[in-house]
Amino acid sequence: MVAIIGLGLIGGSLGLALKRPTPGDAGPMVVGWDQDRRTGDRALQRDAIDALAADAADAAARADAVVVAVPVLAVREIFEQIAPALRPGAFVTDVASTKVEVCAWAAASLGNAFIGGHPMAGSERGGIDQARSDLFDGATYCLTPELSTPAHVLQRATRFVQDVGARVVTMSPMAHDRAVAAVSHLPFLLSTSLVDIAMSDPEWEAFRMLAATGFRDVSRLASGDPRMHHDICVTNADAIRPWLLRAARSLEALAAMLDDGDAVLQLFERAKHDRDAFLEETGRLSNMGE
Repeated sequence: MVAIIGLGLIGGSLGLALKRPTPGDAGPMVVGWDQDRRTGDRALQRDAIDALAADAADAAARADAVVVAVPVLAVREIFEQIAPALRPGAFVTDVASTKVEVCAWAAASLGNAFIGGHPMAGSERGGIDQARSDLFDGATYCLTPELSTPAHVLQRATRFVQDVGARVVTMSPMAHDRAVAAVSHLPFLLSTSLVDIAMSDPEWEAFRMLAATGFRDVSRLASGDPRMHHDICVTNADAIRPWLLRAARSLEALAAMLDDGDAVLQLFERAKHDRDAFLEETGRLSNMGE
């Protein structure tokens, strides 16, 4: 049995993915718990879980695999609550966007039963009603084993990730946090900065009617869950700060470059080439995953 603690977008989607009909395989039973009883009831209605536990410890006590899918700053308390209830041989993983602090909390309460996890999938719209069974199909799912992680825990976590349709990538917690600071957390912060700069301008009401696809596309991430992103920034500040400072220097250099048409064109051409190559490569990998 699998326990999912936290039944929002990610937790609910994990449950739906595990319970997808598969020829010759009924899939695992899934027990869930959420601090909001209405969310738990909705997860039952949507068949994301088979049973609703009384609390986090009750969910963990029933399962051989436990997934903690709560906001980052709530993870530590959940670890402490479930530790005494774990079955012998059970393993625990999480889905938090930062890993160094989470893995340290796990080491203190869960020991070698834990392996960090982070699915690189989601949406700016959260909640159980946004959960879907195909959210992880072809997506990268990062596992962060440490030197002390038993081989069987990594193997079982890998199988779990594959069962929800994702591709496993392994790296250290520190390498993970630096990477996601650049490719996940920085984009959100730049999107937020754009919204703040544009919409706080005294003339915003006059030019808002001109804000079309470009503004909507780049500002989309700013519609993400403020509490979730707050928790990310608090727990990954050391990795995020250097990227923000680097972005500031890049913008300053671009401002100084505007009088040099050739240099500006070269920058734009390089950026287009690099992004197009990235999209082509990620598209190829996605097709391989299917």
